[in-house]
Amino acid sequence: MMQDLWQSEFVRTLIEGSVLLPGAVAVLFGTVTLRVARARTRWSGVLWAVGLLVAFLGGYAAAYRDFTFPPHTVLSWLLWVVVVGGALVALAHQSGRKHAAHGARTFASAGSTFIILWPILRQERLSTAFVSWLSVTVLWSLLWVGLTPSRDDQKAAGTALFVTAAALALVAPLSGSIELARLSGSLAVALAVGLFFSIFTTRTRWDPPTADVPILILGALLVDLRFYAGAPLALMAWLIAALAVACGTIVLVRRRSITQPWRFVAPGLSALLPIALAVWTALRIYRQSSSGY
Repeated sequence: MMQDLWQSEFVRTLIEGSVLLPGAVAVLFGTVTLRVARARTRWSGVLWAVGLLVAFLGGYAAAYRDFTFPPHTVLSWLLWVVVVGGALVALAHQSGRKHAAHGARTFASAGSTFIILWPILRQERLSTAFVSWLSVTVLWSLLWVGLTPSRDDQKAAGTALFVTAAALALVAPLSGSIELARLSGSLAVALAVGLFFSIFTTRTRWDPPTADVPILILGALLVDLRFYAGAPLALMAWLIAALAVACGTIVLVRRRSITQPWRFVAPGLSALLPIALAVWTALRIYRQSSSGY
């Protein structure tokens, strides 16, 4: 059966573009990052963030192949939103001011929401458009700050992001979006390789803004899933609940002396129940919508 699956051109392309390519890029860039980060500690967080971004862009190039500017589609805007927003947050972190970092995150989430939702917002009344934009921006900003509450090691946020990205790769096809599934799979693979390198191999820190870039990518994918793939509110509620539970776990872990690697793995484990419910909800809705008379 596995041989038959691999002989399928669609399955082979999906695995090569969403798993093998971003995984290979993440391993290559992770190796280089580890060597450079040891010598330049101040820039280690930026190097990790760039490594995760480059690995994701490898999957993006294989899945979507749209690097035009100005972008013509919602997914083609994703590249520029992530690059510009990630650079803004990285510069804010390098300033050393905590309020500057939180301000940059809020500005990046607000700007990203506006850009991604612009095709929908311009068709709505001003009041309706403003409420939609504000709701998404506030929720995105709160989860972002909750996952990265301080300048501590951000690997705890990384495990929660990995679990959620993997779940998104599973539920996106059930909502009718193969492209979102492939991009989410690329993000999950990049995070998995980065976490393996930093937790189990060398135990290096994920200084800010390492987790900020994956949060920006995942947030954009979740907005696309809801507003363009038409994912139901119940599914989105469970995915957001998983991230919220991870935020609470990160706070608890900071207050207790939990040893590695459990202090980093705990947020991801705590998000598994909402994630399982999200996958179950997606399967149930898919079966109901595909059942005939």
